[in-house]
Amino acid sequence: MNAALDAGFALRPSEAISFFRQKANKGTKQWGELAAEAHAKQFAVAGATSNALLNDFKSAINKALTDGTTLSEFRKDFDRIVGKHGWSYKGNRAWRSEIIYRTNLSSAYAAGRYRKMTSPEALEIFPYWRYVHNVSLHPRIVHEAWGGIILRADNPWWYSHFAPNGWGCNCEIQPVSRRKMARNGWKEDEAPEIVTRPWVNPATGRTEQVPTGISPGFQTNPGKVWMDEEARRAEVALKPVTAIDGKPPAAAPPEVRRSVQKKEIRKLLDTRAGVVEAATAPETVTKALNVETDSVLLSDDTLSKNLAKHPELSPTVYEAIPDMLDNLTVVEEGNTPQSLLLLSSLDKEHFRLAIKRTSDGSELFLTSLARLSEKAALRLIEMKKKIN
Repeated sequence: MNAALDAGFALRPSEAISFFRQKANKGTKQWGELAAEAHAKQFAVAGATSNALLNDFKSAINKALTDGTTLSEFRKDFDRIVGKHGWSYKGNRAWRSEIIYRTNLSSAYAAGRYRKMTSPEALEIFPYWRYVHNVSLHPRIVHEAWGGIILRADNPWWYSHFAPNGWGCNCEIQPVSRRKMARNGWKEDEAPEIVTRPWVNPATGRTEQVPTGISPGFQTNPGKVWMDEEARRAEVALKPVTAIDGKPPAAAPPEVRRSVQKKEIRKLLDTRAGVVEAATAPETVTKALNVETDSVLLSDDTLSKNLAKHPELSPTVYEAIPDMLDNLTVVEEGNTPQSLLLLSSLDKEHFRLAIKRTSDGSELFLTSLARLSEKAALRLIEMKKKIN
């Protein structure tokens, strides 16, 4: 996996990106403050306490996942972020930048791989998993001993031993089909006994039990934690409001409907699960897209993508989406006949929104939101063809 990290991902690892984007920022003063399991749901950089600093690091890691940024390229972002915030960190530049880069990418890649490998289709073809110990400059004896172990994919041993299992660990888990088992004469093994050792967390002072052979902080399976959290979120997933005071949303007074929309956006920001009505499309938009509905929906997936791409946007900005649609400066053609670019100005700030209709024209979705400078807003007005 390290070779892939050194060169940058050749392909966009969609599941890894989804895993990383769902993380919420968590400021910490030192490593160990965040529980191992929490790393699957929260983004932290030891010593980074401000949300602005975390946002910039998160954007840099997101870019590395989506664009295939190499370590050397990431170090340029690292230098820029450190200079911008005047961040004082432990360790030298080479070591610290590599730790941030490799740890986040490898855990995201592993979580995405776990999700793909546990899909019903994958499990049908590959019911077994094999622990593979790859070449390393400093091999761990225990990891070498695990090399070649084959267990069923649903064996609980994988809950704590799904690679990587330590800093710089090159191990990986390989899916195995019944045909490959028979061809190679492989047999299912018994799961090794999980023996733990006491470890004192330097940040909390608490003694924790960590499986032998696994570095502290790596004793959980981020992919499983993520999927368990996804299942929990699915149970509480939001759905568009279908009635306001007993009437369809379209029949509610505009100010009341906007108030409800803002509350729903706040809920989505908290839960990151489901779809909500985020705004009311003006007639200019509905006519341009040839739709009868005026309900503009916002999904958890779009929200997560936008939060990762534009971490500078505060919750207050998202809550103002209903007002933005009510104060459009320009409605312009989008990149496709089914989409529009909208320019809105609120409190001397400019925002660009993108909206698209579904192929059957039954629904409208907000697909992106960004803040624009005065210059960029004027340029957008000049470059695009007005249709309103």
